[in-house]
Amino acid sequence: MSLALNLSLFLKKRGIDEIYINKVKRRGNSYLQDIAVNILLKGLKLRETEKLGKLKAEENNIKIFSGKGYEKVNYEISKDAKEDIQIDFPKFPIFIIDLSLWNRHSEEEKNRLLTQLACAVTSIRKYLWDYNLSINNFPQGFSLPFLNKVRFNVMPEGKTIILNPYGEIDATEELIRNTQTFIIGGIVDRSGWKYATYEMAKIAKYDFSHVKITLRGSTLGVPDRINKIIEIILRVYYGEKLENVILDLQSNADKFNRLLVEKQKGNLKEAIKWLKPSEKVLRRLGIQSNSA
Repeated sequence: MSLALNLSLFLKKRGIDEIYINKVKRRGNSYLQDIAVNILLKGLKLRETEKLGKLKAEENNIKIFSGKGYEKVNYEISKDAKEDIQIDFPKFPIFIIDLSLWNRHSEEEKNRLLTQLACAVTSIRKYLWDYNLSINNFPQGFSLPFLNKVRFNVMPEGKTIILNPYGEIDATEELIRNTQTFIIGGIVDRSGWKYATYEMAKIAKYDFSHVKITLRGSTLGVPDRINKIIEIILRVYYGEKLENVILDLQSNADKFNRLLVEKQKGNLKEAIKWLKPSEKVLRRLGIQSNSA
C-alpha cells in the first residue's frame, strides 16, 4: 500500500474528505503522495479551520485544495497545526544501495553515483519515503543533505534479492511483488566491471539470489541507472506490467541500442512495433517514420 493511500485512509477514518494545503506538487501521479511525504519529513499536522482555496485535485475520494480561491475548506494540513497525523507508512519494500565498491570509482564516477543517489531518493518518494531506502557501507567523511532521513546499514529483511544485470534469474512480476528487500550495487556503468555486483555482494556478505531485469530475454535496452531501476521495481510492485514500465522509462539511447541489435538479428521491423521509438531514434537508424 502506497504512502498516499495510507494518508487517505487516515483522513477517511476521521470523516475528512477535503483538505487545504498551502503548497502542493505532484510526486509521480499523486498530490496526496507529496502531502504524505511532507508530513513525515517536515512534521506537518492537521487542524480544523476555515480556509478559502482552489480545488487542485481529487484522489482516493479526498479533495485537495490549495492556493487562492473561493471554495471553503474545513481542514488544513500545515506546520502550525496541532493534531498529529498518524500514517501507517509501509515498511516494505526496502531498497538497499550498497557502496562497498565506492573507492574503485574515479572522481567523475563518484560524482555521477552521488547524482544517482539523489535521484533514487526522488524515485522512492513517488510511492514511499526515505525510510524505505538504506545506504549500506557508505564511505566515511560524507554528509549529504538529501540523505538526512535515509537509513544506513539496514540488514535485509524478508525475501531478499540482489538486482544484477548478470544475474542467473530473470525478474518476473510475481517475483518482484513477493520480495521485501531489493539490494542494488552502487556502481556506475562507466566503471566497466562486468561482474561488479557479484564482487560487491561478496564483500558485503550478501547471500541472496542474483536477479536480472530483462526485456524480451535481454538486458539490452533496460534502463540501468539506479533511480530508474528503483522506479521499475516500484511501479511493478504496485501493479503495472514489467515490460510496459521498462518501455516507458527507456531513454532514446536505450531504444536505439536495442534496435541496433535487433537490426543485426533481422528483427528490426518487428522490434520497431513493440519498442515504439521516437522519430529522433528512427532518424538515427536512417529510417523514415512513415516507412517503419
